[in-house]
Amino acid sequence: MEKNPENNKMHCDLSLERIADDLFMIFENEILFQRYYPPKESIEKRTDEYFEQKSKVKEMVNGEFKDSEIELLKNRIFKDILPAYSEYRQIKDSYLEKIENRSLLKYIGFTVLGLEALEAVFLKIGVLAPPTLIISVLFEILLGGAIYRIKNLTDQGKIIAAKKYFFATVHNTQKKLHTDIEYSEYQHKKGTDQIVSEINVLLKKYDNKDNFWKDFIKIRKHDPTTQTSFEKLNTPEFGDFILLHFDDKYNARIRKIRYDELFKQAELYFKNKQ
Repeated sequence: MEKNPENNKMHCDLSLERIADDLFMIFENEILFQRYYPPKESIEKRTDEYFEQKSKVKEMVNGEFKDSEIELLKNRIFKDILPAYSEYRQIKDSYLEKIENRSLLKYIGFTVLGLEALEAVFLKIGVLAPPTLIISVLFEILLGGAIYRIKNLTDQGKIIAAKKYFFATVHNTQKKLHTDIEYSEYQHKKGTDQIVSEINVLLKKYDNKDNFWKDFIKIRKHDPTTQTSFEKLNTPEFGDFILLHFDDKYNARIRKIRYDELFKQAELYFKNKQ
């Protein structure tokens, strides 16, 4: 029975999300990472240890992922997730330091002194005379406490926003991982020489390298993904090669890989032809 690609994507997404979640909890809760600004080396070392532990778990070896897919997953974690976490920690720790160093007594003291100074100025000209000194001071204390609380809540809100941004990165990385696996499967099914074979068929249609590069630049610039958009470019020699790009068969990342390979092979082809 043929595997449902949507199910495969779902398994892939859930696994990456779970692993990113695990690592997030490790970095947030283990004593080693409790100090501010944990070094990049410590985060990477702990991630390696995590994968070593995971590699012994049956589902990682024989379940949702093949060995090659585990490697793709690990690469994405190191390339996208860990830098995103480091960025989150920089933001989080900087605001936690501000909250920790912020003094309630200082906020109250500065508020009382500031308002008392203003009142003294106004009182000299007969304006804003408080009913009693006690009521005035109590109000100033409450105001200072409120300002202190608002500043802390604002910084905590920025930490929450940074956390949401981190998990948005996780979501986007899931899509990238799916593309990596999809292309890996494409290469496995068609063989690593498949693209080269398609390119050779295309290049043999051109006797003149200038004509090829003129058409290549058109195709690369517009990246047609429909028959209509392709026909507007008037590059019929690319028909067979570009056909696979129609109807979302290949996403932008895979198309770029194919174009890059075409560029390299074309340079070699026309160089050898001279």
